[in-house]
Amino acid sequence: MPNAAGEPTPATPSATAEDRHIDWLPAGSWILYDLANTIYAAAITYVLMPYFSDTYKYYTPIGVTQTLTMIASGFAVPMMASICDRTGQTRLYLTVFTIICIGSMFGWALWTTEFALLAFLAIGGFAYQNSLVFYNALLPSVAPRSRTGLISGLGVGLGYSGTIVTILIALLLTKYFNLGFKATCGVCAALFLLTAVPCLLFVKEKRHIDRLPLSWAVVRERGADLWGTIRAMPQHRTVMFFFLGNFFLVDVLNTAILYFAAFTQVIFKAQAEAGDLFLFGQKFDQSSTFAMIMGLALCSLALVFGSFSGWLSDRIHPLQVLRGSGWCLLVGLVGAILTGGKSPALYLLTLGGAGAFGLAGIWTSGRKVLLLVAPQKDIAQYFGLYGITLKLSVIGSTTFALVSDTIFKSEKAKLGFEVAQTEAQKIAVDLAQAHSQKVAIACQLIQLLLGLGLLYVINWRDIPDRDLDDVIAAEVPTA
Repeated sequence: MPNAAGEPTPATPSATAEDRHIDWLPAGSWILYDLANTIYAAAITYVLMPYFSDTYKYYTPIGVTQTLTMIASGFAVPMMASICDRTGQTRLYLTVFTIICIGSMFGWALWTTEFALLAFLAIGGFAYQNSLVFYNALLPSVAPRSRTGLISGLGVGLGYSGTIVTILIALLLTKYFNLGFKATCGVCAALFLLTAVPCLLFVKEKRHIDRLPLSWAVVRERGADLWGTIRAMPQHRTVMFFFLGNFFLVDVLNTAILYFAAFTQVIFKAQAEAGDLFLFGQKFDQSSTFAMIMGLALCSLALVFGSFSGWLSDRIHPLQVLRGSGWCLLVGLVGAILTGGKSPALYLLTLGGAGAFGLAGIWTSGRKVLLLVAPQKDIAQYFGLYGITLKLSVIGSTTFALVSDTIFKSEKAKLGFEVAQTEAQKIAVDLAQAHSQKVAIACQLIQLLLGLGLLYVINWRDIPDRDLDDVIAAEVPTA
């Protein structure tokens, strides 16, 4: 039963075993939704990005669209989460934004002009960012706090199955049935809907909330509360440095995910056209197929590492897991720069191995750190702020696009021809494009190191990893 402050009273020893119990119908439905929304993100990386790049030959429109979408989400997500804290309608909001996101994918299946693709990307991306906040806010409703790392890790791990399924659909429909981009988007949208339905039906809000009907008064009140929380952030160094450090880590991670397939396809294209692209004895005539296989390997490893990092976050301090995951991501990106276009096996080992752990570990441990510092009654509001650091790809996606397009244009001009006609000229263009994208990835290392530096300012002992079934954390007071 909640106390006067609106927080649950500490559990008695006799209730501890019951409080650690997991009801697997809502918990499993919550986990399955991670797979569902990952289908959308994977469709951008492995379906939309390669199609847009092949058709329109540049990245800047995609990068700018992502930036503008995230700016809009940055304003909307915390406010919507604050409203959620007062109205208690988390599942309703999740349902609305999920349907909008799925509708945008069906839009790709119907209209493929440049404007239509970018417009549906913006609409779907905005809905996707909002849906994640409501989804994360339901985590305490499906698992006791001492088991949130496990459930979160299972969600992250299973979520990468969504990427695997999306890649397999793309390979099957485009390589073997020649159905193309539209059919792939339609099938992925239908699968997104199918796997999201259990969460929308079986997961219910269980937090104790003094519910109020949605009104402008609620919006203004929660907006003032949110602004007060942000203004008070410098007084709480641990939380402030966590949000800042996590922002830079996740921004780099988002950029790597967004451009992974296109980057892999480009940097190994010259090697494939020369007939020298082999991985464990298997020859690849097209770098696009190789990129898909690399995606399968990366996500298969992330599937395992997601569960492992969740288990690890329940046993050692999650901030230490977050730092280690950041270093793994750094190793993966440096490996991609040094081995890309040269050694497929080392590329798989570095980006596929270390990068996969960084990819899964950052998501899982970040959620657990936030649950350690956020008051339960304002959990959605803090997840709203976390949503900014988690998904606000304002810097990375646009930086990569502008650097890559600018350097490629300059390198191509130095070649002395407008259109490649000979095989040697085509390879020269491929190498120039690969060089431009490696430089763009190298630029991401700066903010990744900055994020790690900010996380090391935090003394992890200031966030004790205690049993939160017995003591509810309230280190960060709201305004």
